[in-house]
Order: sequence, then structure tokens, then C-alpha cells
Amino acid sequence: MAQHIHFNASIDGVAYGVLDDLVGYAVRRAQLSIYEDFGATMGAEEITPQRFSSLVIVENNPGISQTRLAEVMGIARSGVVAIIDDFENKGLIERQASGDRRSYSLLLTKAGARQLKRYKQAVKEHDERISAALSQAEKEQLLALLRKLCAPES
Repeated sequence: MAQHIHFNASIDGVAYGVLDDLVGYAVRRAQLSIYEDFGATMGAEEITPQRFSSLVIVENNPGISQTRLAEVMGIARSGVVAIIDDFENKGLIERQASGDRRSYSLLLTKAGARQLKRYKQAVKEHDERISAALSQAEKEQLLALLRKLCAPES
């Protein structure tokens, strides 16, 4: 089993130079800290942020195709197939034939909906924990700013 190393976003005595001025570097350091807490919260469930997101997308878009889910998630279709295979084996998602023989519609099962409800509660608690130092206004501002970074140029 791999040894887990705690990520420290800022180590005393280390000069970061230009890295401290880079938005991308700051976002990446924040992401590593957030993912570490997410893993501590959801690791026993074998749920990663990507797997959690895929369940939420399927829940909110019943009948979504694997190809469309891959596009939404920003991952290769083969990666989505592996995730869906695992969820199907666990009884969380079912594939249904669509009009296209090469494509399946994805739906949460009743068991999947129950599990996802539990997952969402744990992830909300994780999110509250990792953003506890921010006021509600700051959280909203941070989300708005991050969305701007992801918005396509006009």
C-alpha cells in the first residue's frame, strides 16, 4: 500500500518566488489540499471527486449517454466506461439501450439514489469544513471568480 504524504500548501523556510504570484499555482495548491480532505472523507467509500461528480451528473440528467457524460466530465470515454462498469457492478447505475446500438442511456438505480444521498451529505460537510475560513459572501465571490476562469473567451 502506498504511503500517504500530507500536502502542506506553504512550508516555512521555502521561498516560492514567482509561484506565489501565479493564479494557476495557487489554485493547484488549494486543489491538492481540498482533494486530500475529500479523500479522507470519502476514501473508505472508494469515491473520488470524479466518481462523485459522475453520479451527480447522471442523477440530474437521467438517460445521459456515456459519451455525453465523458464530454461533461472532461475525460476519455474509456474512463467513463470504467467508472460506469464499476457503478453498474455495485448496483448504483444501470445502462439502458438507447436508439443507437453503440450508446447506452445511464440511470441511477434506487440503491444508487440512496447511496448518492449519503455521499452528498458527506461531501457537503467536507465542503463546509474546507471553506470554513470564508464568509458566505467570500464563498460566493470565490465561486464566481473560479467560474470566470473557466468561462470561454467572448
